[in-house]
Amino acid sequence: MKRYQTLHCHTKTSDGFLTHRQVLDICEENNIGVVAFTDHDSLPKDKVIKELLENKKHPTKWIVGIEISADKPSDFKEKFSPHIVGLFVDPFNKDLIKHCEMAQEARRERMSHMVKRLNGLGFNLTEEDCLKASKGEAVGRPHIVQAIKSREENLEVIEKLRKKMEQDANKNEALKVKYDLMMQRGENQYPYVLFLSDDSYIKNVYVDYLYRINLDDCVKLIRKAGGLAFFAHWFTEINKCDETSMEKLLREDRIDGAETVYGFYDDIKDEFKRQRAILQKIINTYHKLESGGVDAHTEEQLKDFAKDSWYAGLTIDMGEKILSSGKVDGKWSSL
Repeated sequence: MKRYQTLHCHTKTSDGFLTHRQVLDICEENNIGVVAFTDHDSLPKDKVIKELLENKKHPTKWIVGIEISADKPSDFKEKFSPHIVGLFVDPFNKDLIKHCEMAQEARRERMSHMVKRLNGLGFNLTEEDCLKASKGEAVGRPHIVQAIKSREENLEVIEKLRKKMEQDANKNEALKVKYDLMMQRGENQYPYVLFLSDDSYIKNVYVDYLYRINLDDCVKLIRKAGGLAFFAHWFTEINKCDETSMEKLLREDRIDGAETVYGFYDDIKDEFKRQRAILQKIINTYHKLESGGVDAHTEEQLKDFAKDSWYAGLTIDMGEKILSSGKVDGKWSSL
């Protein structure tokens, strides 16, 4: 039986909650045959690489990758912030390592600014809380949320803000749509919709990335590290990087492909199918490559992905097709 794949997955190296070995074991138990480790602006440490190389015979095959938070190409007018997934990259490439060091330092500074603003909202939060949640590595918003929720009094502040948004939403139709969607998606979304996103209900708490390289430089960095670059979860940028823009990137060989499978909510499944059809048409036209996966951070997400046989089935053979394209070698994978 063909096994599923997720060529986009996070670990404790960035904002995931599992070690690399735990991911491999959970994937094996849930019929996921290939996983790419694509942590945010982070590469596996030497100890992890050694462990992966010693586990090349693990039933679940692995690929070394990275997810880079990039800026728009310099010749694009519309501002957007693409995430680019690099697959089959050399984790010892000096330029890629230097990028990660600069990105992580900027992430810590960004976190510091947001902590100060959150305390101004009434939260009890310290930088040390966030660093503890991240294990001192790639600190991001999920770690800030985890640190906030570790104190009971902070949950009361979140509830107070939720009630305020509810009241305002009754007077504002656009805000009501956002509020209803937040409630539908559950408590895990509250902090992001309320105060921790660029379009959140409470303004001036979220801080954008303080360090980015543009998309073209990002792709060059990945390619020089021996990898291939894929546009990740298009739905997050589709309003600013539309079909015409995506076609331009692929036609001009400024990217190697795009994820045609990415995390989605059941309520927008039809929209996902529409987007996927557009991407596949462009990719086929310009002889590019497909990638994708569940963008997992937790054990639950991996298990839920594997339960959806239709969705997970779309990923079968993705890694092998990328490798067989001849555009990359498999040195940094067990495929």
